[in-house]
Amino acid sequence: MTNIEIIESVRAAACGQVPRQDISALLYRHGCHSILLRFADPRLKQQLIVEKALNTVAVKERFKACKCLFEQNDIQYAVIKGAILSYALYGDPFIRSSGDIDILIHRRDTDKTKALLKETGFVQGRATEHGIVPFSRREILFQSSMSHQTAPYVKQTGNRLCPYVNLDVNTDIMWGESEEKSDMDIVLNFTEKFELLGTHFYKFSPAMEFISLCLHHYKDMNSLYLLSKGSLRLGLFCDIYDYVKNVCPNINEIKDICKALNVGKYIYVCLAHTHEVFDDDIFLEYMTALDEYMSPQLLNSFGLCDKERKAWSIGLFDRILHHNLSEYLDQVLSDEEKEKIKLNQDLM
Repeated sequence: MTNIEIIESVRAAACGQVPRQDISALLYRHGCHSILLRFADPRLKQQLIVEKALNTVAVKERFKACKCLFEQNDIQYAVIKGAILSYALYGDPFIRSSGDIDILIHRRDTDKTKALLKETGFVQGRATEHGIVPFSRREILFQSSMSHQTAPYVKQTGNRLCPYVNLDVNTDIMWGESEEKSDMDIVLNFTEKFELLGTHFYKFSPAMEFISLCLHHYKDMNSLYLLSKGSLRLGLFCDIYDYVKNVCPNINEIKDICKALNVGKYIYVCLAHTHEVFDDDIFLEYMTALDEYMSPQLLNSFGLCDKERKAWSIGLFDRILHHNLSEYLDQVLSDEEKEKIKLNQDLM
């Protein structure tokens, strides 16, 4: 089966049609569970049901553990990705699996957030078979200086099905390598009160949520470190496709936020690539609205900053369906870039 035939089968499945070829294994590998649930064979569907049940337990434990943060009034925040995104996409917080809960705060509130989490049992560290191992000072400093996140937090739950809760604290919607940082006073102004699992908290409004989703996925599509792990997941484009189709974020609001945060070129890339994968005209409306941000250089390259940006020599479908992108990167990255990737693997 050629890559074009595979993509045509994905398009058919996304529209509710039975694909000509069995692409269940590919959809599962690429994290396209919303499409997969319609067409998976009984054995794989049963596996998805079990995974969703375990994810349900984990999501409930995460929200319970973070209630202390949600109930305070001194820290401005938004809950992002994970269960909140799953609910926005499908009306079900448990379909999309995730390993943690993510919140976004202003960098100035980092110490205040850390103190609050520490008081309620969170530790900056990693869960191991021997319990929680705190990060070293070097690991904490590296994470905060090289990333848009603080070093992750973890807390024991007492639940055997979900013994630990992991919390990521984000201080920007941009990535660590970005030459630009977001104005978080603007970003966190686009929040709204929401209730899920009996808990009240703040999440992004739809237009801001869509921009945050695209920026996160743009990072995954372009990060040397993440691409070096071997794949460009089709699920990234499925998320963007499903958000536009199911939520229909307001085009004018997206355009206004893009202008305020100077992120339009990244959102355009995500829209253009998703349109290329799914060939749905609804994306042309969004792309036309952001046409001034179209950048041929960004559309055909990878890397998260000008210094590391490189042109692709293979098309989008070939990148998504490549058997091992790390082999491709090994041929084009410099020794310095390979060393940077190794450092990230050791410390993150």
